[in-house]
Amino acid sequence: MIIVHTPSDGGEVERFDVKTVRSSEASRIATHLTEKLSWPETKKALADEDPDAMRCVAFVLKCRTNSGLRLADFDPMVTDLAVRLDRKEIEDWAEVAAGTIPLIDQPELVQMQTSMIIDEADDKDHARLVVERLLAGKFPPDPSSLSTGDPSPTTEESTNSEASSSGSSPISSTSTESASTT
Repeated sequence: MIIVHTPSDGGEVERFDVKTVRSSEASRIATHLTEKLSWPETKKALADEDPDAMRCVAFVLKCRTNSGLRLADFDPMVTDLAVRLDRKEIEDWAEVAAGTIPLIDQPELVQMQTSMIIDEADDKDHARLVVERLLAGKFPPDPSSLSTGDPSPTTEESTNSEASSSGSSPISSTSTESASTT
């Protein structure tokens, strides 16, 4: 997950990558939260775009580059903060969707789901490419998402020269987008 801070006063957009939170920072985040949530509960609150969770996580990550910052000094408008999916989360979604989309016989439902995932992505261009590959049948399904059949790759799939969608692939490890401010 990426927390995006877009100041309504026109200031510079900041991105905070939740995957980079260290153990000590997770503890600090818990002390700042109104409800004193555990880290798993905090991640769920982020997925629900809880303003307190977004603010506290962004604040702690922002302190990496501004150690003198106080929580009271970082109080963005609720509408200035949003949670977006990172590239890996988009690819993970596509692996599951590759096993389920072929079973959906309502094109408008598929269109709605793919539009939603693009809207939720931090890197919308990457999400569009993933969706295009998915709809063209070029995204390998996650074996656990298949309800029947052999999840082994076919000869065509195993000799495919397209980039892999695994976490170690160049697609998921290179970025042309703005780097996180953390």
